[in-house]
Amino acid sequence: MWKNGRYLLVLLILLSSCIIVKVRVPDEEFSKEFTLLPKTSIPISDESIRSDKGDMIAFLPVGWHLIDTENKEPSNIFAIAVNPEYTLSIVFSKLTNKFDVAQTLKTEGLLGVAMKCFENKKIKSLNNIRLLGDYEPLKNGLNKFYVFKYENLSNKLVGKSAIFVTPLSEVYEFSLIELDIKEKPNISESDFDKLFFSILNTIRY
Repeated sequence: MWKNGRYLLVLLILLSSCIIVKVRVPDEEFSKEFTLLPKTSIPISDESIRSDKGDMIAFLPVGWHLIDTENKEPSNIFAIAVNPEYTLSIVFSKLTNKFDVAQTLKTEGLLGVAMKCFENKKIKSLNNIRLLGDYEPLKNGLNKFYVFKYENLSNKLVGKSAIFVTPLSEVYEFSLIELDIKEKPNISESDFDKLFFSILNTIRY
């Protein structure tokens, strides 16, 4: 009886030692499987958004215009634009100084930065937003993004963000957000995503 028990114990130890734990390499998904960025499907204007360092540029859809916030927005936000109906907003911000981005990129990759970005949003909203779906890696030529979508639990309005890092090691966030205009109908999910990806397609860095 003891011999059988000892044999089983040794067998379990041997089997346990054979278990291989795969360590995730940061951003390995960009060298393997990833989703290609959908093509632009809406008219794009010549109105551009540029970062202070000039290491990224994006273009607005036709009819959209930049908002002068009179320096009342958070310091990391450098551009806000709205559509003609004031039902949607585009926000560009720099995340480099918001948390230890360099260390996060090194240990967790761009996915780690995207996850921290969402967690910061959740904290600011007092846990009033939830993630919709999963974090999605996308490529557009040499440009790499991590995209995630979220919903405000109070008013059911949605937002979608893309995180990216430029060659100057600056981390930026582009977001498309629904605005709470009660007399205006909400945009459909398919049209929202089409608009988001069309703008994302204009980003170069």
